[in-house]
Amino acid sequence: MYFMRLRRCVGAVAKRKASNGSGLMAENTIALVSFVLTLMVFSYVLGDLPFIGILYRVAVYIFVGMTAAFTLVVSYEGVVLPYLQDIQNGETSWTTLGNSADIAIFFTALLFGLLLLLKPIRSLTWLTNSVYAVVIVVGAAVAVVGALTGTLFPVLQATVALPEDLSTDLSATMDTLIVFVGTMTALFYFHYQVRASGDRGGEQSPLSRGFRHIGKLFIVTALGAIYASAILSSLTILTERFSFLFRFGA
Repeated sequence: MYFMRLRRCVGAVAKRKASNGSGLMAENTIALVSFVLTLMVFSYVLGDLPFIGILYRVAVYIFVGMTAAFTLVVSYEGVVLPYLQDIQNGETSWTTLGNSADIAIFFTALLFGLLLLLKPIRSLTWLTNSVYAVVIVVGAAVAVVGALTGTLFPVLQATVALPEDLSTDLSATMDTLIVFVGTMTALFYFHYQVRASGDRGGEQSPLSRGFRHIGKLFIVTALGAIYASAILSSLTILTERFSFLFRFGA
């Protein structure tokens, strides 16, 4: 009995070491692949040299392919599969029109997808272009609604929002004033209006030019802040990659 228990304990320890060893091996393999791909991306700095110039393109192709595969898997598991499961259950519905409407929407989307596959056939290109037109129109409508409800309206609300006590909260008052002036002048920058001035055709009034210059200043400041944020994010990613290379090399 004692030897049987000892044997079981030894077997359990051996299995645990084997699992830890396989896990460590998998981590080392992933780290090695990441190391190689990082060096392939950094090979872009060396230029279009023989054999070296193709390494960056291979890394980009791998990234694009894995991204497409990941998007396909996520779309299937997160959208298509739940939709198929719901249309099979009459009690659940994605729309207020009922389960039959869900089935019609699914087959319409499937038909559009099949029509997109007809792009190589020149005689049926008009069908593919029709699907593109529907997608572009619907996408533009969704983008406009999203821009209005998610950007323009919140900006207008923040512009007209005033502090509760203007006499004591000076910083909030200044912030509101800056937001108001920046929003109004930035919008005025895209409004071009001239007045007639005899034989010279037309010219802007000094007040209009002043508003446009102020709006241009706010727009340039906002774009500069966005660009600086993008540079900082890129430097953070670059620093992380360098630290990974040094740690892996050590």
